[in-house]
Amino acid sequence: MRFSFRLHIAPSGLAAPADHDAERGPSAWEARAARLWSSAPLIDLGDRGFIVGPLFRREASSTRVTDLDPAERRGILKTGGRALLANYWGGYVALLIAEDGTPSVLRDPSGMMPCYMRRDGAYIALASDMTALAAPGSAVVDFASLARMFAGIDVIGRRTGIAGIEELFPGERLTVTSSGSRIEQAWSPWHHVAPTPGMDFASAVAALRTTLNDSIGAWSTCFDKILVGVSGGLDSSIVAAALRPRTPGLGCLTMVEPRTDGDERRYAEAMVRKLGARLAAPVYDLDAVDVARPVLPHLPLPYALHFFQAIEAEHRRLSEPVDAYFSGNGGDNIFCGLRSAVPLADRLLAKGLRPGLLQTARDLADLTGSGMAAVAGKAWERVRRRKAGHRVRRDLSGLGPAGRVAALDDGDHHPWITAPPRTLPGKAAHVAMLARAQKSIELYPRSSAPPQISPLLSQPIVELCLSIPTWYWVRGGRDRAVARTAFEGLLPELILERRTKGSPSGFIRRVFDAQGEAAIAILRGGRLVEAGLIDPEWLERAGEGLWRDDGRDHRILTFAAAEAWVRWWEEGAYPPGSPPGPSQRGAAAPILSQSG
Repeated sequence: MRFSFRLHIAPSGLAAPADHDAERGPSAWEARAARLWSSAPLIDLGDRGFIVGPLFRREASSTRVTDLDPAERRGILKTGGRALLANYWGGYVALLIAEDGTPSVLRDPSGMMPCYMRRDGAYIALASDMTALAAPGSAVVDFASLARMFAGIDVIGRRTGIAGIEELFPGERLTVTSSGSRIEQAWSPWHHVAPTPGMDFASAVAALRTTLNDSIGAWSTCFDKILVGVSGGLDSSIVAAALRPRTPGLGCLTMVEPRTDGDERRYAEAMVRKLGARLAAPVYDLDAVDVARPVLPHLPLPYALHFFQAIEAEHRRLSEPVDAYFSGNGGDNIFCGLRSAVPLADRLLAKGLRPGLLQTARDLADLTGSGMAAVAGKAWERVRRRKAGHRVRRDLSGLGPAGRVAALDDGDHHPWITAPPRTLPGKAAHVAMLARAQKSIELYPRSSAPPQISPLLSQPIVELCLSIPTWYWVRGGRDRAVARTAFEGLLPELILERRTKGSPSGFIRRVFDAQGEAAIAILRGGRLVEAGLIDPEWLERAGEGLWRDDGRDHRILTFAAAEAWVRWWEEGAYPPGSPPGPSQRGAAAPILSQSG
């Protein structure tokens, strides 16, 4: 099953040739103002629209929806999609045509169905794959968007790295008229940050356990053969535990970098023993990496680093076909993995000087390793600058003059980053984390590979987690404490009590040691230097030994990956001798995330 779509909207007339497009084949749905090509599950709303992508009914036990009765259709259309957001959830994009003929596109809050768009006046093209909207070899790169990506994930806005292509954010509605288009937030995380009346820690734990098992379990009913990327961390282990009852042949994969924090076999093996699942644990293969070759070039921005090439190589070796790839992506963010004093600030602002305040200070001292006085001081600082909202930090290291100017430009930003007045500082941080989670890497093109599912981003899970007070998440001096407690007895104690996190950083360092000079050579005189994004003098100093242990090796590889991405979009070809990437081979298996 492929989860891809392409949609043309033109209110003033037919959105595409009548019945057939030589490149895309017959349309899956069409009306006067719009035409859809899709390989994803489709729910037809008659001549008033459709829902493309998996949909579930929100009830005590969520069930897959493959069709809607007339009353349900009328409710969704009459409310302009509000009933869809209230009574259903999934990974979908919906076209809804109003009674006056005005079309609008609604992307579900999880963001699990990618949605990129090219707006040309009233004519709009939307697609799940960037390459459906721009052709590698003739695309124009938006270097300012790349500079903002280099500055940090909180700086990334609607614009992609290809000029003219934007992202419709999760929960947004695009309305198209003959005079143009407008975007509004149909769903906002800020509508869900208020605590549920009467919620205590125990009820939060019970609700989260039920919601996680239900939502993740519902996703499992869409596929027969599932492989989940596990790291031995909490988030991916929760996904595996919730999948296991409905997925008897569940397979798990963890990537290994021996003798570093990238070797998590101890934790992953304990998890699969507890669940009775299968585990593959291959070692990262340095020979699979070529810094001259683009990494996941179909992405809207060059987020991906070179360790993904090694994971891709392992996927090519998989002996059994897979219907979907699940991961724990976004878990730290959804489960409010804060390691700062903001939960104490939240509790002081929400509850005042009550006895529980001291316990939260102790919890944070245990979690962060700071003294209680330091925790209290930081919390008071956050209370005092509450009106300033979430602070966006920018990394300007290595950027040239044009890169710095673009990185500091606030003209394109995610709407969730700006918190409403009087928002608790911890809630502002939690919502910012959610926005980051939805920038998780969209692995291989949806049109040519089985889907990647990040079930922790499911709407019921997100809405519940946003409503849980931030100080509950640090209870007992444990990060993500509500989620940890919810899966007590279902996961090994080794994982529930784990305080460390794994990382592919050891392998990234090995890549730099082997190919760092090649990466610097690619960047010298490259497109990023030519565009003023990278400071050539900074680059020339990069080979000095003292630079090797302060993160600049990671920065150089980030720049090199972006350089290869730019060349792929501008030239449409790989360097001589480089193997084609997954998007060039067609139906390659997508990479598994190692999150969580």
